[in-house]
Amino acid sequence: MILNNEKALFLSCALALSVSFSAVSSPSSNAFLSEQAFTKAYVKEAKKHFKDAKFKVTGELTIEVTHSGNMTQSTDLTNAYLRYSNEKASLKDIFSDHIASAKSINSLTEESKLQLSQLRPVIKPTVYIDNITAQINQSGDSNVPFPFFYEQLNDELVLLLAIDTPTSIQYVDKEKLAEFNLPVEQLKDIAKSNLESYLAKIGAKLHKIDQQDETSNIYMFIADEIYEASAVFSTYFEQQIKATFNGPVGLVFPNRSSVLVVPLDDEAGLYQIAMLAYSEYPNLSYNVSPFAYEYKDGVLKRIKF
Repeated sequence: MILNNEKALFLSCALALSVSFSAVSSPSSNAFLSEQAFTKAYVKEAKKHFKDAKFKVTGELTIEVTHSGNMTQSTDLTNAYLRYSNEKASLKDIFSDHIASAKSINSLTEESKLQLSQLRPVIKPTVYIDNITAQINQSGDSNVPFPFFYEQLNDELVLLLAIDTPTSIQYVDKEKLAEFNLPVEQLKDIAKSNLESYLAKIGAKLHKIDQQDETSNIYMFIADEIYEASAVFSTYFEQQIKATFNGPVGLVFPNRSSVLVVPLDDEAGLYQIAMLAYSEYPNLSYNVSPFAYEYKDGVLKRIKF
């Protein structure tokens, strides 16, 4: 994979640092559906409501739905499955709610449907909010608030929603939220599902960094130079971590395209990537965080040395 100059430089620094729906209407101890079976059962039920659509299972809990006119949307069933497994709600109720949400999407204009299919979650540093707000207000007397939707993830990071078109990335503002007329939680799920499908399509993976020191355990997550850092909050990334490591890991993402990972018990490797992120952060464009984090089961916790 060819890396851009900035990422190649960052990498060189790292190297230098050496079942059917009717048959199972409610979960029981004898007939609890696996993720794959749950997804298969949902597809079977959804086909009854979207007769002109084509369904493709893209993961254990992810589906691509192509409607008439070749409009493709990604569906993530993770939250639905959690409701099934944790709350012991019936499949009938869960599928009914999820299909109702899908129908609300299907009633949108073609332009809005297209934009929904292009929706992505984007991770930014908290200071991004302050910087953009200051730029907006620097030449006027009014105090205009930050114009785009965002959600605070922790003290250092925020989540934005973006429409990724072939020519630009447009952040979702309040007007666009009103135009979609969908719950924010649903929009976030759609954005996450879109990113999951995209990462799988391009084959985003963790690659071990070859160093002279053969004991090195440093890996780099490589996707498309844009969504590496945002992918850290996805189920896809969590699955990559679990397939590569046997326990918790430490990671850094100093900018949007650079994610380095090591086993949490590799103190030397963890210190290396932490120092790299801290020193290179001011020099990188689209920077995200200078800090190192513990990552376990999809949850981040800042590491304080």
